[in-house]
Amino acid sequence: WLKQMAEQPQGTADGQGGSGQASKEPELPAPEMHIVDMPREEADFALDIAKKGVISLFKNERRSFCEVAQFIKKEFDVAYPGAWHVFVGKHFGAWVTHEAHKLIYFHIGQAGFLIYRHG
Repeated sequence: WLKQMAEQPQGTADGQGGSGQASKEPELPAPEMHIVDMPREEADFALDIAKKGVISLFKNERRSFCEVAQFIKKEFDVAYPGAWHVFVGKHFGAWVTHEAHKLIYFHIGQAGFLIYRHG
């Protein structure tokens, strides 16, 4: 399902593309999934929220990857209670302890996203 999700056209959640309507949203590259150790529902949520965060940078609603990470963490804290940790950036390394089935690591373009729950 990850390959299908990565190949899904941008536009609408059902993959229909939305080619009939003009969109001001920038076209984002397909996500490159590295590690997915979480239920599909949470992984889909992570990708959706990350895409919204990247788009908010293009729209100047957020000014840094740090602000995008804050946005993602707040969304995860509301949707899936627990202690979520979020890294967003172009260059970072990480070695973390996480709860079983609560970690995802992927890239959208050059931006890397590491999201996990611990604590």
